[in-house]
Amino acid sequence: MLLVLLPAMVGLLLPLPGWLALRRARHQGVGFRDRSALHAAREVDTVLLDRWGTITTGELVVSDIDPIEEGNERNLRWFAAALEHAADDHPVGRAIARLAGPGRLTAVESFPGRGISGAVDRHPVRVGSPGWLGMEARDGLGTTIGVEVDHRPFGYLTVTDQVRADAALAVARLRAAGIQPILLSDGSALDTEHLAQSCGIDKWLLGKDPAHREQLVRDQRGGGHTVALVARDAGNAAALAAADLAFTDDPEAGAATVPATRSGAGLIPHARLADLDAQRVAHALELARALPGVVVRTRLAGVLATGVGALLVGLDRLSLIGAAGCAAVGVLAVVLVAMWSLERRRLR
Repeated sequence: MLLVLLPAMVGLLLPLPGWLALRRARHQGVGFRDRSALHAAREVDTVLLDRWGTITTGELVVSDIDPIEEGNERNLRWFAAALEHAADDHPVGRAIARLAGPGRLTAVESFPGRGISGAVDRHPVRVGSPGWLGMEARDGLGTTIGVEVDHRPFGYLTVTDQVRADAALAVARLRAAGIQPILLSDGSALDTEHLAQSCGIDKWLLGKDPAHREQLVRDQRGGGHTVALVARDAGNAAALAAADLAFTDDPEAGAATVPATRSGAGLIPHARLADLDAQRVAHALELARALPGVVVRTRLAGVLATGVGALLVGLDRLSLIGAAGCAAVGVLAVVLVAMWSLERRRLR
């Protein structure tokens, strides 16, 4: 009887589904801190998606190239990109630098908040805000950058977010699970609204600085929601600590560290992501919500396996070796049922 009780003990007493769920999450690039973080994910009904890296790739791209004189598009790309290769690491500068390779640069000088100047193959070039260059400002989507070559206006470059190809699918998965996605952005209202609508997100919030972003998270929690925040560590530590569950980037990427505890509370439930892709978040939350059903099936399998063994023992149909074999088969059945339940959820 002790032997045939093993399947029930495994199904009822061991947190086998939780262990398997954590293992599957890791294979999907989601590292929950522990099972308590996985359980916290089950209660989430609102996800705040930071603009950088969740529904976008985390990089900007040049979406429009507009030379002052027709036919100068290639030169516009070349001069601007060549100079930006010498700029400080900045999303806008990186986007422009990808347009062409570096050139022969001299007299490079940066002007924080305005732009950069220098000589590209002996041609004086300045790239920066149109107002700094004395060029006409342009309104619209994205960030418009002016380019001046040989002391005269040469053209405009427009830089916008690079949206992930499957961003709309990730948002749809969250909605299907009964979770409201909200876009959290440090960009302009026009850009944020356009980005949200392009991915099927109905609600968006502007958070320009860390304190404001933290308050936005607290406001959502104060409205009776269980909130998960998906954002980079850098610059978001306070906001991540204010959420019920924090999804953030891998610490090996060189970012800061999520605070270990919340003031007046215990450890902060959090998970590390291989990247901030909203698809990973959707998968993790789906897995967490499926866990109660997996637990029920696992326990039922353990009870049934033990019931069969107990019946055979009662009928005196099992020897000691037979009971050991029955216990082994029962334990294997419990494990397979747990794995099958998780796999079934993944394929739905």
